[in-house]
Amino acid sequence: PATEALIKKAHPYKKAVANARRLDEVEIDGSYNLKFSQCVDVKTYDRDLFDEDLVSYVEAGQVVSSSSYVLFHVCQGDDCYYEADADLYIVDLPTYLTNVAQYHANKRGDYCEQCERFEDYCAAEEEEEEEEAEEEEGEEGEEEGEEGEEDEEREEDEEEDDKDEEENQEENEEENQEENQEEGEGEDENNEEEGDEAEENNEEGEDADEGEERRKLKKTAKRTKKLTKKQRKNISRKLAKEYIDCDQCQAYECYVDEEDQDDNQQRRDELDEKTSEWIGDLAECKESGVQWNDLDLYLGAMCSPYGDGVELAVFVNEDCTMYTNQKSFYDVYNPYNDDEDGMNYLMYAEEFIKNAFSEVTSCLDKEYDDPDEEGDDDDDANKEYEVNDYCKEVMEGDFANFNNCAANGNNNNDKNEENDDAYNWYTYELYEADDIDEVCYTLNQMEGEYNYAYDEELSGTWYERNKKGQIVAGEENQEFPVALIGVIVGVAVLVLGLAVFLCRPKRKNKDSNEPVYQGGTML
Repeated sequence: PATEALIKKAHPYKKAVANARRLDEVEIDGSYNLKFSQCVDVKTYDRDLFDEDLVSYVEAGQVVSSSSYVLFHVCQGDDCYYEADADLYIVDLPTYLTNVAQYHANKRGDYCEQCERFEDYCAAEEEEEEEEAEEEEGEEGEEEGEEGEEDEEREEDEEEDDKDEEENQEENEEENQEENQEEGEGEDENNEEEGDEAEENNEEGEDADEGEERRKLKKTAKRTKKLTKKQRKNISRKLAKEYIDCDQCQAYECYVDEEDQDDNQQRRDELDEKTSEWIGDLAECKESGVQWNDLDLYLGAMCSPYGDGVELAVFVNEDCTMYTNQKSFYDVYNPYNDDEDGMNYLMYAEEFIKNAFSEVTSCLDKEYDDPDEEGDDDDDANKEYEVNDYCKEVMEGDFANFNNCAANGNNNNDKNEENDDAYNWYTYELYEADDIDEVCYTLNQMEGEYNYAYDEELSGTWYERNKKGQIVAGEENQEFPVALIGVIVGVAVLVLGLAVFLCRPKRKNKDSNEPVYQGGTML
């Protein structure tokens, strides 16, 4: 059944753009998508910041208490590519990262589950392909055999022609020796024989052409007995039903037998599953096993300083809300101590995590039709769009409509006055971030002017950016070094040419009268 979470009636805190999408009490089903909009931080107050072991780092700006949240759109179809405020929602970063990044990590595994349902169908299709290949080989063999028979027939015809020609020559010689016989009758007989011979050759040529046409028709008839794979796909596209793509099942290696793998080779589905679990552990705050100044360090994620993605960061508390800029994630993270199998899951998780903030996430719990079953058009029209578990976890969890925040912020203002005057140097935006409505209200008051805690200079970054500060995708990033190498080579050639020119020996006086080539003239 579809999720019970309903989109609340929106009351935008600012005027929405023209033709903005508005979802008023619409039940979310599988036809919706989630699309990342922006990552935002809220600087909070935490009493643990002022413990004697930590307060000096806080005062020096080396530790800060901050919580990250994600603004995302709930949209349908092409609407996801238009920016609007009416469908904007907010959820904490761990909830978003756990579900949306795991959606991308499990995409292959979820598809393989569907492939297993139709393994017999895909196996039959593979057998058909093999049969088609065998038939094509057989047809080629038949064509070669027919060509051989034609060659033999031609050779026999040529031998018969040679014999006929020899007999004609003998007859002509006998006729020449009989000079006194009637020349007119001999010439008539000779012409008559030549006409008969030409007529026979014409009949033989017509018979050969008819045989060739029959062979072509036979070959065409054989090829039209069975539809090709491409033709079957074209027919499938015209049908309303959606069937599993067996080629994609093969590309995902859904049918790989464990016996065909080495003992040390990890199955792809096991690797994806382990990577998904690793992402979940990271999102919920992961122990590093490393200390800094006797403080236990933890690994997690937080908003990038530009709000367009996330960075992997180091924290000094088990909730990953106290960030320190004194350590980089890559200084602390040790993949060989991270898991018993010593696998560096960050290598595989990076793409899935980044995709969660760059790609549209479908909420559809996809199920494909059985090719062996026939259904009515009414069944297709009444088909329900089930919601997948990833969107359910986001939309049924602790989230809020960003345009309809229920809180008024008074609770946090009252707590601000309870601050000890000894620590009034510490400023914050929200006393505590336990209530999503309070967070929503506080962020609305900022009117888009958000502050970020992550220090890119000290903690580093895993993004590549262009001159405008925009994140560069993987493919674009690969092209940059090639262009840079071209520029470097060009500069090197110019420098080398200039050096050769300057080091060239000067012309002696005795050579001054020799002609010099300049612009097509000799001077």
